[in-house]
Amino acid sequence: MDFLRTHSVRITAALAALMPLLVAHWPGIDWYGLAAVVAALLGAGEMAQRVENGKTSEALYKTSPYDELAAIHVQLAQREREAGLAR
Repeated sequence: MDFLRTHSVRITAALAALMPLLVAHWPGIDWYGLAAVVAALLGAGEMAQRVENGKTSEALYKTSPYDELAAIHVQLAQREREAGLAR
């Protein structure tokens, strides 16, 4: 399940890219079956989009290690200013 979560958009894109090849290879393909596959791909694309949006939202709510480093940098700059004023 982690593989599908990690690579859902790539899998959907690969399946969507195969559709024109199938139609070109088998021109007499059943259109009802093709319509069902296209509908399934659209549903999979929507699901992949929701997974990606979930991963983005999850990443936005995590604190960045760079935030902590920036806070330390501000503290060091304040100490340097204080040390410069004390001289």
